[in-house]
Amino acid sequence: MYNLLIAGAGAVVAFVIGFFAAGWIAGVIPALLAFGVAWFFLARRTGKQVEAVAQVAMQQMQAGNLAGARDTFRAALPLGKWQILVEPQIHAQLGAIDYLEGCSLVMQRQVTASKEKFAAARVELEKSWSRDWRARTMLACVHHRENQTDEAVKVMVGAESAGSGEALYWAVWAYVLNEAKRRDEALKVVGKGLTSVPKHAGLVAVQEAMTNRRRPDFKVFGEPWYQFFPEQIPQEVLMEQARAAGRLPPQAANRSQMTYPQPRR
Repeated sequence: MYNLLIAGAGAVVAFVIGFFAAGWIAGVIPALLAFGVAWFFLARRTGKQVEAVAQVAMQQMQAGNLAGARDTFRAALPLGKWQILVEPQIHAQLGAIDYLEGCSLVMQRQVTASKEKFAAARVELEKSWSRDWRARTMLACVHHRENQTDEAVKVMVGAESAGSGEALYWAVWAYVLNEAKRRDEALKVVGKGLTSVPKHAGLVAVQEAMTNRRRPDFKVFGEPWYQFFPEQIPQEVLMEQARAAGRLPPQAANRSQMTYPQPRR
């Protein structure tokens, strides 16, 4: 907001100078120019500050320090007073951290703690921008985990204009309905998705499975799917990631490739 006020003040000053120099018409062009230039550089400065914060937080998350990443984003909330939409963006990131931590607790079978994290995620994600389809879809997933399917559907409907071009958006919506035993509604959602994203292989596979009353495999959407349902990551993928991070020893060599001492003749 401060950036807007500063740019507006610059425009007023430019208009006044032009007005007294050559009349009101001469003041309009300098005012518009001053506003545009000031807004551009001020918004760019704030944007770089947000990028720097996000980079630090991402490094902390990759190191497993979710609490540190959360504190880093919270410390950046005052930047929202300077630029429009910065605050909703930060709340979306905070909600994503709480959501992922809640999913981790689900995987550890800590039910009570996971519910608390999902509740915290809901509070943050509700403050996200309505056109941030990823954050809104994650909010719908929170409602789904809380068995509030109607609320989840309401959120997905509200995000349709922003997410309609994304197959993953339609897939999550269909998944939520299908898990709630509302297969016919889920099929309609997939049909709408194929209208917006024609011939998408993942949506086609889900549609065929549902039509034949088989359980669809949403893992066909690959890694992006796991940002919403990380507990569905295959065990072998988790083990490979743990090895890459050094939390597990390298996989033992295949027994068929091992050599043995030759028997003494």
